[in-house]
Amino acid sequence: MLLWSRVSLSGLEMSHYLLTGAGFTHNWGGWLADEAFEYLLGCSEITPHIRNLLWKNKVAHTGFEGALQELRDEYIRSNQELNAGRQLNTLDRLLLGMFNSMDRGYGDFEPGMHERMGPQPTNIRDFLCRFDAIFTLNQDTLLEQKYHPSDFLEGSQGKWFGSRSPGLQEEHINGTRYAAPGVFRPLDPPFTIPDRIQPYFKLHGSSNWRAFNGLSILIMGHNKGTQIERVPLLDWYRAQFRQMVCRAEAKLMVIGYSFRDEHINEIIEAAAQKGTKLFIIDPLGVDVLNYAPQSPTNPRLLRDKVRESIIGASRRPFLSTFTGNRIELAKIMRFFSGFS
Repeated sequence: MLLWSRVSLSGLEMSHYLLTGAGFTHNWGGWLADEAFEYLLGCSEITPHIRNLLWKNKVAHTGFEGALQELRDEYIRSNQELNAGRQLNTLDRLLLGMFNSMDRGYGDFEPGMHERMGPQPTNIRDFLCRFDAIFTLNQDTLLEQKYHPSDFLEGSQGKWFGSRSPGLQEEHINGTRYAAPGVFRPLDPPFTIPDRIQPYFKLHGSSNWRAFNGLSILIMGHNKGTQIERVPLLDWYRAQFRQMVCRAEAKLMVIGYSFRDEHINEIIEAAAQKGTKLFIIDPLGVDVLNYAPQSPTNPRLLRDKVRESIIGASRRPFLSTFTGNRIELAKIMRFFSGFS
């Protein structure tokens, strides 16, 4: 079992936070952006126009989210013309179907003991239980299905009773719950974090969340910051991310995030300026920072803005590290106990 350590050389208790992107769920079969593009090409409902936009944005390295944004822009320019609305709704349905396909896949497979997050004791469950909060840009339900049913009291050595996303209400049909992982609707503010429940903040919404009009809550495309502001719960989630990672003695581990979202990078940069320490797990290691978009007003690379805060990185596949690479695992676990 992984041992806990929350000692700071300065005498203050350290706070440990996790931010995950698509590269994290990829370890359990989740698709990356290029794989999502290839999934969409195989959908029977795809229209010639959507197909052309997907290829156009593939070449431009803006991916399926770029295609989605173009359809949104077309819909606005056409004054909500019927055909433009149909194209946009079609891609929305295909994207939701893509996430549903991944979610069904997570539910159907049962990984081996070492790869399992729960319900049996595992290294990965105990590792995730160490964090004071988990933030994610992912919209699938891997953690809801494989981590949240875990024995948290054991995995956290008595700290947590469980983990869930705050500010949600579970939906029912005629008094019956939806099949796991369920369907949820955001509550009205104010929002709170229950005591001894590890908060799981889905910063871009989730494939199993619904608005009052029944539409999904998925933040994609350009101007994500503006989209988030229109959803009170997600706006609060973003405020929690900023507040927590900018705390004194904060440490942020980033797994599988490509550093392409400017509204997230801005908070990470602000946290680094406050003294937050950063550890990156990615096949590119610290070099993933080279691909962050540059600000028109400040052309310096994000790498150069945060490099004094970086306390390490791991380029090895996350699962292989936890299933047999003791050398790399020891390097990662220094995140919790100080670096020598």
